[in-house]
Amino acid sequence: MTQNPFPYSHWAKILGILIIAAGIISFFLQHHKKGVFDFNELAAGLSWGLVFIFFSKEKTDDEMIRSLKFKALARAIIVAFPITHLYNYLFLNWRLKREHDIILSISAYQFLALTLMIATAYFYYLKHQETLNGEE
Repeated sequence: MTQNPFPYSHWAKILGILIIAAGIISFFLQHHKKGVFDFNELAAGLSWGLVFIFFSKEKTDDEMIRSLKFKALARAIIVAFPITHLYNYLFLNWRLKREHDIILSISAYQFLALTLMIATAYFYYLKHQETLNGEE
């Protein structure tokens, strides 16, 4: 019997949604309090929440679902890494005129949040495509 690589029960998705909601609320409260948008804080909440959502088992968890999750995660990394690298290269290495704004590099939390958003969206797209193909 093969061990399931996704350690969380499918109920952990609710925890993930709650963490994302708390991160978004905290993001806006910090903006209201300090007047600054802290995207790293937002990305931390998104990252933690998406970890629970993406790495949770599905209600019907079989080899096809695991394969789709792996495919989605692999493609998400392949897409997110060049986006992150290109952003950092363009905005940090070029001598652009910046008035008052300081452009920061993309943090690990932001990279992880981007990767998991792409992976989660792509997984549910692939899963939807499989269910459409199965009905035909």
